[in-house]
Amino acid sequence: MKNICENCGECCLETEMILSQQDIDLIVKSYPNKIKKQDIAFKNKNEQFQLKNIDGHCVFLNYSAKKCKIYEFRPQGCRFYPLIYDINKKKCLLDDDCPRKEQFYNTKQSLKITCSNLKRFLEQQFTLKID
Repeated sequence: MKNICENCGECCLETEMILSQQDIDLIVKSYPNKIKKQDIAFKNKNEQFQLKNIDGHCVFLNYSAKKCKIYEFRPQGCRFYPLIYDINKKKCLLDDDCPRKEQFYNTKQSLKITCSNLKRFLEQQFTLKID
């Protein structure tokens, strides 16, 4: 199957992607050039690590090619995307910012399984209590 994210990059613009410590460790270890945590992440107002933006886009977006430089070892939140968990609504949703969201999770079963995995990830990594 062709990568449906190819030549898009919309989710990488003004990203607010939260990073787990495992995400950071994997990126730092796997990136071909030497980088440090502070090169890619910062602590936000909630004291969570967040992916840095440069010029309005993710630090790892090759802007001209609209491709992720770390796609093979991208953060877990990027792997779940366009599925997000809305804390206020207490449910998983497909993000309206994704122009191709209909092409993901083609069955209710795959959506349900991925939502369950997303909630478990958030609970484990960020000590969130999700109903």
